Amino acid sequence: MAKLFLFLLFICKLALLADTVYDIRGASPLLDANMTQFLDKWRFDTITPVQSGVYPNVIVNGDPARTNIALTFDDAPDENNTAHLLDILKSRHIKAAFFMIGTTMEESNATVVKRADEEGHLVLNHTFTHPHLSNLDENNITDQLDRAATRIEEITGHYPILYRPPYGSINPLVVRTVNAHGLTTVLWSLDSLDWTLKDPDAVVENVTSHIRNGDIILMHRNHVSVAALPAVIDRLSKMGYTFVRLDELLGIKAYR
Repeated sequence: MAKLFLFLLFICKLALLADTVYDIRGASPLLDANMTQFLDKWRFDTITPVQSGVYPNVIVNGDPARTNIALTFDDAPDENNTAHLLDILKSRHIKAAFFMIGTTMEESNATVVKRADEEGHLVLNHTFTHPHLSNLDENNITDQLDRAATRIEEITGHYPILYRPPYGSINPLVVRTVNAHGLTTVLWSLDSLDWTLKDPDAVVENVTSHIRNGDIILMHRNHVSVAALPAVIDRLSKMGYTFVRLDELLGIKAYR
């Protein structure tokens, strides 16, 4: 009887996770067959252990019952595109999350990092040198995350406890190591594909046609996102979605 109860509890847990954890979406007719196949395989291999609970404390999306969504930008900072993104967000009174790379937070870019923090955006961890964490051992994973977080704290005064793995590259060792250090892995549920699509209009169409309640939208600090962002914001707002900061969307702390 006890074994039956535990089995039913496990099934209920899986059903609950299936209702709350999205798949990862984003598509465009401009993608070739090889890229589509690559994305489909990565998404399946990544989301399946998240949905089943094998990867604990790995977040893909917010609450599907609410129309709140969050913008996130990877690979900041730089002097030009990051500043342009901040200008657009400021003009539309939206707070976003910037996952920043430690080595690019040089003295010349410290001003834009400070600006992002001072204007109410999250400055979060995207490792120190942007490696595939799945290729590293425990010590090097820890070093990548701690060095980037320390650099962020030096500039902003905040030590981030939310991080995003470059390329979405995680495995059981990465997840265990991250969790052991009190960090939370934040992926995304909607890929804008700005990193591969060269057409801002295609990015806008991709995002607005695949949006769902609770989505975490992945964008980057590149010129394609800068060109697409105003239309993305305006169209999603007209569709009834509300932009909130990532920590608000998830109901968790961003900093130690």
